[in-house]
Amino acid sequence: MAKNIKVELNSIRLEESSDTPVLLLLDPSTNKVLPIWIGTIEAVSIAYAQEGILHERPQTHDLLINIIEAMECSIQEVNISDIKDNTYFANIVLATSNGNVTLSSRPSDAIAIALRSKINVTVNQDVFINNSIDILYENIDEIEEFKNFIDTIKPEDFT
Repeated sequence: MAKNIKVELNSIRLEESSDTPVLLLLDPSTNKVLPIWIGTIEAVSIAYAQEGILHERPQTHDLLINIIEAMECSIQEVNISDIKDNTYFANIVLATSNGNVTLSSRPSDAIAIALRSKINVTVNQDVFINNSIDILYENIDEIEEFKNFIDTIKPEDFT
């Protein structure tokens, strides 16, 4: 069985050259981060979950959690399991009355669900070691810029 590392969501940053959101998963024991490039919609969903923002109507990740709970299942684990051709893969492990079920997922969706469910996120140790980088502390302006982006984004911006 593969060994996994428990990680924390460090931050979401914008890549300078493309303004693409990059999710940084931190191993607190090493201060290394695993960067995962994600879509803007997923970045917004993760940021909402981080901030504890609830919507009047369930968003997609909230709906998935509602379905899982309505089926009397529970989320046991979210794991970033592999990388192939620069694409990360994740698994969401559900506990059901018939045993565990593993669902393949994009890491961004799995992490959005984990944050809402207060489930730990793990990364395959080999994947983390081979793809992590040392964390660099940058100007707080980048964080404020992303927060401003989140605060001003509208659904019609995605059409």
